[in-house]
Amino acid sequence: MSTTPPAVRRQQILERIQRDGGVSVADLARDLTVSSITVHRDLEQLSRDGLVERVHGGARALAAAGPAAAIPPTGWEQRAEASRGFKAAIAAHAAREVQSGSTIFLDSSSSCLALARQLVSESATNLTLVTNSPAIAYELADERMLVIVTPGELDQHMRLLAGRWTTDFLSGLNFELAFVSCAGVTLDAGLTTSRRALADVINVASANAARTVGLIDSNKFGRASLLTIARAQDLDAIVTDEGLDDVTAGEFRAAGTALEIAHS
Repeated sequence: MSTTPPAVRRQQILERIQRDGGVSVADLARDLTVSSITVHRDLEQLSRDGLVERVHGGARALAAAGPAAAIPPTGWEQRAEASRGFKAAIAAHAAREVQSGSTIFLDSSSSCLALARQLVSESATNLTLVTNSPAIAYELADERMLVIVTPGELDQHMRLLAGRWTTDFLSGLNFELAFVSCAGVTLDAGLTTSRRALADVINVASANAARTVGLIDSNKFGRASLLTIARAQDLDAIVTDEGLDDVTAGEFRAAGTALEIAHS
């Protein structure tokens, strides 16, 4: 079981709820490696502190509360809307890596959604695209591409497929390129996520790719989530936007990260 101090754990839970819009007790217990009783206590404390709203089976951000609120947006929808302009610039830059005839993995991130839209708009042809995101697969629906969706357990909040079926399926495939993203990245922690199952998917796909490229918008730099996916310098390249300050860019490059800046 986890030895993380309760105050630190509650802060991690709060950050995840604020980022994703909501979370279930089961997901938190699994990802934090604590009991569901511990998670219930943490959520009750956060609720008493006025930081989250308790709902059946989990908690949600206060912004989604209230009788006049519409159905709260999913974490996927929130991510897809965040930094849309930066993500489009990153996608246009990353699309230059894609060659006709390639087999490519796209993870379930909103950055890869932007790349999928870019590839369709450029009328890319003769590509085999594999993804663990049903939403991205839908965007790629084009007779000029072969689109393969992994099997797996559906995370309805984040609109992704993950779990043992997903990783077993990916372990039998090979890719010229794997495009991945993360919740945050720092020099010390590397690329991070709050979801263990997602980290496993990314690691298996990256291990089977000749080249792995991170698509990470600038506002994710300096932020570390619960679980490390990989060191930044272990990726073949990281593409970010021009919002990243020169000091941070210099620090990552000095540490051996192949950092590329996408210009709008």
